[in-house]
Amino acid sequence: MKVNLSFWSVPVLVIGMLSLLALSPAYVTAAPSNQPISGQQVEDYNWFRNSLSRSMAKEGLQFIADSAKHGLTPDNYHYQTLRSLTASANPQEQAQFNRLFTEALTTLSRDLKIGRTAPLTVDPDWHIPQVKFDENAFISHAIDSRHLIDHLDLLAPTTANYQKLMAAYARYQRYAQQGGWQTIPASPKLSPGDSHPTVLLIQSRLAVEDAFFAYTHAVPSTLYDPLMAHAVRRFQQRSGLKVDGIIGRNTLKTLNIPLESRLDQLKVNMERHRWMPRDLGKQHVFINLANYRLQAFEDGEERLTMNVIVGKKDRQTPSFSAQMSHMVFNPFWNVPSKLARLDLLPKQQQNPNYFYQQTIRVFTKIGGAKIELDPANINWQMHDTQTPLPFSFRQDPGKRNPLGRLKFMFKNPWQIYLHDTPSRSLFNKTKRALSSGCIRVADPVSLANFSLMGHKAYGSVTQRIESEHNHGVVLDDPLNIFAVYFTVSFLGDDVLFLPDVYQRDQRMIKKLY
Repeated sequence: MKVNLSFWSVPVLVIGMLSLLALSPAYVTAAPSNQPISGQQVEDYNWFRNSLSRSMAKEGLQFIADSAKHGLTPDNYHYQTLRSLTASANPQEQAQFNRLFTEALTTLSRDLKIGRTAPLTVDPDWHIPQVKFDENAFISHAIDSRHLIDHLDLLAPTTANYQKLMAAYARYQRYAQQGGWQTIPASPKLSPGDSHPTVLLIQSRLAVEDAFFAYTHAVPSTLYDPLMAHAVRRFQQRSGLKVDGIIGRNTLKTLNIPLESRLDQLKVNMERHRWMPRDLGKQHVFINLANYRLQAFEDGEERLTMNVIVGKKDRQTPSFSAQMSHMVFNPFWNVPSKLARLDLLPKQQQNPNYFYQQTIRVFTKIGGAKIELDPANINWQMHDTQTPLPFSFRQDPGKRNPLGRLKFMFKNPWQIYLHDTPSRSLFNKTKRALSSGCIRVADPVSLANFSLMGHKAYGSVTQRIESEHNHGVVLDDPLNIFAVYFTVSFLGDDVLFLPDVYQRDQRMIKKLY
């Protein structure tokens, strides 16, 4: 969307680019470094006063039009009204423009910098603190700097993934303009080599998003051939599905997700990216709950990636940020009371030797002292899963311990931590929302080595594990942890639309759009 306004066809002042230092976040609340040109409060700034003001206003109005690229709606920032007032010579209409335009820039600045809304109002499971941003001070300083557009251009996230989200959003808008795709009717399960009339429709559907398939599969056919099978596997990988080339119920359902829903998915994920702090730290761990993936970064470069297992749908892992303070080798497992009641009690009731076999110890408190009890002396049948148990439970370190040989600790109100697990086969599953809320990591040794990078403690990670001794190591420098819920991710340049396993996208879409 381009603004072409004869009213503002004035000579554009040739200006030099401000330094990155001058445009860093710190300047927003700092005093302007140059003499103000407004001579008045930002809310009553006169955008008609001279050629420089008019030039900045023209750029600012184009910036409002371009907010559509970020999944925002220009008319939420008075765009059409402002356009209608640009050529007015009426003092009252000019005053209206001044007020609305400054308000629009201020609101849009906030929306691009920290998001349209407080995260918890649309996603109650998002607990990453929103950064503070004084949009009024920002716009005031941007005007006074004489380089308004240079400041505005630095508001949105500059990360590679955000830029890819914008590119994907533009691409899917083009698909919509070209007619999108039609719904495919129910059909039997289709495997390579099968023939069915529905194959023609599936080929057309695949060709919308898969340029390579559209180019190479020029002749439509009812035969599910090898070329189409490769396209189906690519689609399944991009959609977080089991990659088997079989068009079953889940694949067909995903093919039939409306294009408008994909556009909404891109918009809510851009909003989540705007919620994120711009500086994640020199060294940090980034966990995408929706993609079941952990990445570790140092100086902006990915150093480590692995599969993870996150909370199941009824015990969801929240989005949060924290600082890893220490790790525990050969940990005990202090069983959460709810989990002991719901999971362990029924197993002990069925098998009186269960706690012995799993090296789970039972404790109670008498007079403030913690006393260990013999499980054989407790009538477990008199307890039920609806009533809190008057005991605490701890499992000894060892191969049966569900925490494995390592756990990574950080303060948080949910008692969540990262940990090893003896159940290695689960990491091969496509859907890995399987835990009780904590995050299991596929390669704990590599994560420990990354976390201890530069640490001077004696002994390697492997030596510490093999000692079978329960002990902790405090990190020299706390490590930033971010657990997020991004249902759009990327594999190279391929956009991945991930299943909304926690239905958090649906909740956001209803409240935002």
